[in-house]
Amino acid sequence: MNIIEHLTRTVTPVLLNNATDENRSSLLEKLYAIMVARLADGTISNSFANATIADDDHGFFDRVLPDTTHRTELVQQLSRHYSVPEQETSSLLSRAAPLVLRELRSLAGTTPLNTFLSNNIASVASVIPAWAYAFIPAGILTMLNLSPAHAATTPTVQTTTRTEEHLVATPKAEEGGLMKMLLPIIGLLILGALAWALLKSCNKTEPVATPVVASTTAASTTTTTTTTEVSAASATNSMAMPVASTTDMAVASMPMASGTTMTTTETTATTISSTEPSVVFENGRLSFYFATGKAQVAGNAKEKANDILEAAKQGKKIGISGYTDSTGNAAANEKLAKERAQAVRSFLVANGVPQSQLELIKPQDTTGATGKDQEGRRVDAYIIDDNAIPATATTTVTTVASPAK
Repeated sequence: MNIIEHLTRTVTPVLLNNATDENRSSLLEKLYAIMVARLADGTISNSFANATIADDDHGFFDRVLPDTTHRTELVQQLSRHYSVPEQETSSLLSRAAPLVLRELRSLAGTTPLNTFLSNNIASVASVIPAWAYAFIPAGILTMLNLSPAHAATTPTVQTTTRTEEHLVATPKAEEGGLMKMLLPIIGLLILGALAWALLKSCNKTEPVATPVVASTTAASTTTTTTTTEVSAASATNSMAMPVASTTDMAVASMPMASGTTMTTTETTATTISSTEPSVVFENGRLSFYFATGKAQVAGNAKEKANDILEAAKQGKKIGISGYTDSTGNAAANEKLAKERAQAVRSFLVANGVPQSQLELIKPQDTTGATGKDQEGRRVDAYIIDDNAIPATATTTVTTVASPAK
């Protein structure tokens, strides 16, 4: 039995007055999953097993999650993820809790509530976000194949780099890595200054090559190469490497002379989750990533869509291209891909783009390749220029692992 689907059909319409609101519906789904996980714990559910809870008992949620700090954090997280004001989020939680209990008791029948929920806990595992583990009892986390330690730590993150639509694994940055990276650079600066002083005293007329100094942070990597008299090749691997010509020695921290050529390669970091929708804007392309099995646009999509919306105001046409997952049932994946493309089109129309300026364009490769599940769960929107789809920029994609099913 899928408990979340039942609650979505019965409780959500009452709370939203039968209105369609994807953000608030998704917010409520997360609440349902967290409540089911807490009520599956016998200590919690037995505390009011024989109590009569009225549908308008708005204080009931405080008894389900008595820790004030946890309630505040839960409201803030849901508000931030789904762009719903905190006061309204708190009201939705208080109004929903007694109605959820009523429906769960109805489903359980004569079976003890915690026993019924424990037997069906697998149906809510994929809906519980990683940040909510702190609100779930340790015993229930164990049933979900999650260590209780997950509640106080950051979920496991696997980092990959996407370049020209290919995913390549990259090592995770170590804590304290910035200081470790700065120490070699500082050393090179000192050595470079000494070398420059020596060269200047030996031959003041010869041009001196300027070094490569690359800086690296946990989120992005920028490599800059500058030379005097000639253009140097771009540096790689995010390491500080002095570069010299056949007659000159590279020297650190030299001021750039006129005619200096600078080449910069920049890679931005983006977090793509399989359980939460997200939006990425890069090089004229707005990519909508969807959660597994969902066709809901991320709540912060409008913040990323400014360039696309501004181009539409200028009369430019916007192309929409959808992709399908390479795994699972092909027919179901194709149907879901169409729903996602329609959701993006509806989002753009709702934000002022005339439907006459929107064009659905089928890409040459419509499926995500093996190992690229996130790429197969996306829809791209882009400015149409001579029917050419913009090239994909270099982006670092961080994949957040879903809770074990």
